[in-house]
Amino acid sequence: MKKILLVLVLLILIFSSCVNMFGPKIVTLEVLLADKPVKDIEKLKVDISSFSYHYAIADEGVWATPTNVSTSVDILSLAGTEVSWLKINLPENATLTQIRFEVESATVTVAGVENSVILPNKTVHLPKVDISAVDGELVLDFDLVRSLHYNGNKYILTPVLKPTFRRGNVFSIKGTAVEASLPLKHAVVALFPTDESTILRLTLTRKDGSFYLGKWKNGTYVVKIFKNLELPDESEDLVLPTENVSRTVTIEGKDVTVDFNF
Repeated sequence: MKKILLVLVLLILIFSSCVNMFGPKIVTLEVLLADKPVKDIEKLKVDISSFSYHYAIADEGVWATPTNVSTSVDILSLAGTEVSWLKINLPENATLTQIRFEVESATVTVAGVENSVILPNKTVHLPKVDISAVDGELVLDFDLVRSLHYNGNKYILTPVLKPTFRRGNVFSIKGTAVEASLPLKHAVVALFPTDESTILRLTLTRKDGSFYLGKWKNGTYVVKIFKNLELPDESEDLVLPTENVSRTVTIEGKDVTVDFNF
């Protein structure tokens, strides 16, 4: 199987509170889905049957379950955007400590053929989230480089997620890549800080050459594009070769669009 990379993003957004005369303030968290497109599959359908979360307040732990959480989504159709899924409520001063959801089933379509996906454990459990009910966003990267495996006759999905929390105003970085007047599809796009000490976000250009690198705080970043790059199946630390092109971008209170023309 060719190298696969995909991001499922659970974005916890818009921590807005309201006053309750007879109880504590309540903070509403909106949960959104997002993805990072991949090279060699046409569709990844995931059926999520339940969602629950755990929070702690005043030395007491509480599990809660929002309503209307069941959903069936083609991850590839999200195409690098952030799409609202559900909302959860937390008392003010509470700490979100765990997230749990059930993946009931999944299928992957390759070359027009739909294949069932084996789920050794349908429960996706994220312990030690430890996010206070304050303004910010929790991004959960669902990494299919280490989550989806193919053993020669079947696909196996064991979700691996990495949480990242961010506070304050954030703005999107997106753009397009064109080569010889045609969309450059399936190229690897990476976002770095100016010192290039770490990869902040990794994605691929879509069929129309567009890409999306998420939302970030004001500051200066480096966007790099790698053509014809194969991603490793198993690697905790991805080492990228020399890029084909790079561009420095600066966020100053608004979304940024950066275009590449090869």
